Amino acid sequence: MTDEMTSESPDVNISSSSINTTTTETSTGSLTGHVSAAHPIIVRVIILGVLAVFNVGGNGFTLITIRLTPRLWTKTNFILASTLVADVITGFFMLWYLPFLVAVYVFNNPCHYNVAITLSIPLFKLTGFVSLYHLILMSIERYIAIVYPLTYETKFTDRTLRWSIAAAWMTGILMSITYLFWLINADLRKCELIPGAYYITDVVLGYLPVCISMFFVYGKILVIWWDQRRRIDSINVSLASAEASGQGTTASSSSATQSSKADGSQDAKHKPPTSTGPTSEPASTNVSDASADVAEQQRQKMKSRRREFKAVYLTAAIVGAFVVLWFPNVFGRTLLAAGYNPVVVNYIFLVGGALGVANFAFSWVIYAAVSRSYRRAYRQVLARIGCCCCCKNINPQGDNPLVV
Repeated sequence: MTDEMTSESPDVNISSSSINTTTTETSTGSLTGHVSAAHPIIVRVIILGVLAVFNVGGNGFTLITIRLTPRLWTKTNFILASTLVADVITGFFMLWYLPFLVAVYVFNNPCHYNVAITLSIPLFKLTGFVSLYHLILMSIERYIAIVYPLTYETKFTDRTLRWSIAAAWMTGILMSITYLFWLINADLRKCELIPGAYYITDVVLGYLPVCISMFFVYGKILVIWWDQRRRIDSINVSLASAEASGQGTTASSSSATQSSKADGSQDAKHKPPTSTGPTSEPASTNVSDASADVAEQQRQKMKSRRREFKAVYLTAAIVGAFVVLWFPNVFGRTLLAAGYNPVVVNYIFLVGGALGVANFAFSWVIYAAVSRSYRRAYRQVLARIGCCCCCKNINPQGDNPLVV
């Protein structure tokens, strides 16, 4: 998940070059032309600021909800919580970085701050790569839970979970540090120290692995889900036929019992007493009880598998939203690396950057839209906050001596 601010950096640089070109063409000291050309930068900074507030508020509230809701303390949700931490850090970085963008790209020449801009890029790349590798970890965890349900606890232990999350963070940190290597023996006379072609590493080492893991893992899960659904349908049909046959057997046995009772009452004086032996009714009852136990075990197993599939829905929605929303930005990076028209690439970055930032800012909305457990937890936390506020409003009245 490449970071929103780093996704903005290439097109901001393109816009800055267009600003410099515009101001040069109009007049050497024309402040009006500079400000008019900087209007798109200001608008985008405002939009990014609003999305950063949604990012910090929504994802922070989701972290609080997970912390206060014990039933959400699952391995899948721990991975999601670690992802939310990276997204919240991104939001705080963005709130700090937006004034820097305004000061550099609107009121100054960005070429004079090429070292500062290069140093700021790894800060946003860090959390972006961390979130991205968490998506791959989510897919792997769901794959193990669905494909190997009986050995899931042994294959994906708590220790494995901790090491996996730590590996995602360390890999993201190492990937972001590579952007600092361009400062070694750099030509400070250049406006951009990091060439545009290097940003293709975000696609090769970030976006493509997520896409590959998504199509492979969730394709396999889809096949298992389809086979599971056919088994559920066959079990329902067999249970319905068993219940129907059981009802028919009970009816026939009851009618036979009634007829035997009638015959016995009529010929009781003429028939000698017979020895009482085991009847067929207890045997049929035992068979029906055994079939009912087997059916109940199958239902419990299906219920547990359904819970696993519900977690799959959530992770699939998160990963799918990432793949779809970040595709325009990835496409723009590919065109930029190929040396395509900078004006066209700039417009693609405008759309792709906005969609990518929305993916960060509204990831918590996906949780509420897909997961019923998260919706219930959100309502409970909001109700708890409301009760606390009511208690705070009531306490001063109790301490007021004028109140009887």
